[in-house]
Amino acid sequence: MRQAAKGSPMEISVIIPTHNRLSLLQHKMQSLEAQQLPPSQFEVIVIADGCTDGTQEWLRDYQPPFGLRWSATPGVGPAKARNVGINLAQGKFLCLSDDDVWLAPQTLKLFQEAQLARPAVYIGAMQWENGEKPALSYRLGGLHWTALNGANSSVPLDVVNCVGGFWEGFSGYGVEDIELGYRLAKVGVKFYYLPEAKSIHAGSPPISDMNRARSAGQQAMQAYRHHRDWVLGFELGVHPVLLGLKLAILPWAKGLIGRRGDYELAYAWGAWEAYEARRTR
Repeated sequence: MRQAAKGSPMEISVIIPTHNRLSLLQHKMQSLEAQQLPPSQFEVIVIADGCTDGTQEWLRDYQPPFGLRWSATPGVGPAKARNVGINLAQGKFLCLSDDDVWLAPQTLKLFQEAQLARPAVYIGAMQWENGEKPALSYRLGGLHWTALNGANSSVPLDVVNCVGGFWEGFSGYGVEDIELGYRLAKVGVKFYYLPEAKSIHAGSPPISDMNRARSAGQQAMQAYRHHRDWVLGFELGVHPVLLGLKLAILPWAKGLIGRRGDYELAYAWGAWEAYEARRTR
């Protein structure tokens, strides 16, 4: 496993969890090889989580210009996999960037410059291959903690360690990055948008994937029940009061909203299932 040269001014650790998506990971590495930030100033840490598609064999042979380390985990899920990578990190700052997200050449350099000038959470720009761009949440003119994502974000390593990394209580897809943002905001970390730090996300938004919507709702309820904070519950849209309204209104109103309505209803049902399962134990 290649590492950054001893004594080099390495600043950023790129954390990449992956599960049986070797072709996407290879494309991701190509985008990292093209970074304007000198290779001595960043490292890449890949966590091959339950991979059976040759990912580990490819990583053993891969010889990039930057420092590379990787670890294999037995299908522990993205939150725990990211924590494995964070525990290996040697940079002052993290770049959270999934295997299906390709960073523009200037992105790591811009993250480094921003972090050195003012350590904080920085959210880079992202658009899907079809051109769609996710909306960012603002409150009172400032970027909200719900904007944190595992696709294209940078966070100081010390503050992530201060809050204990990603919460490992999740059991499925979704919300682990937003939950981390919630805890970072509670200790006073600031959030900023860095639009020049661009990226492309493979595919299209998962708004048509009802299984993912249901899972995200379940994970959101797990986070709410864990923290028992009504603010978090409302921000995630899973407070029981909100769920009651959604489940009463969305079945007949979803047609007026379009495809977003189907997604929101599946999300609400997932959250309600998790709520009922916990309540009836």
